[in-house]
Amino acid sequence: MENLKKIREKKKITQIRLSIAAEVSQETISAYESGKAYPSVETLIKIADFLGTSTDYLLGRINDDMPLLSIKKNGFDVTDLMLLDLFDKLSKDKKNKVIGYIDGINS
Repeated sequence: MENLKKIREKKKITQIRLSIAAEVSQETISAYESGKAYPSVETLIKIADFLGTSTDYLLGRINDDMPLLSIKKNGFDVTDLMLLDLFDKLSKDKKNKVIGYIDGINS
């Protein structure tokens, strides 16, 4: 949970307040932040919802703390996000080829 402490402090929330929202002890939150323990899926979701972020951000799978739901409100669905992730990993040359291919099938 490498980003938990970062977003908690960014939002000026204490470990005690987060522990109340997540229904765990303050010591447990501290253990999550230090990597000594990991939450159950249920607790992870509670923490993400309370902090207004995604579980992927808390787990360090993505670097943007913007919740997935707000991205979906902007017109992206899961497939769109998967394509964006794959596209982002391509070299500049391959990105240009993909753009050319898309232009070709759209005309």
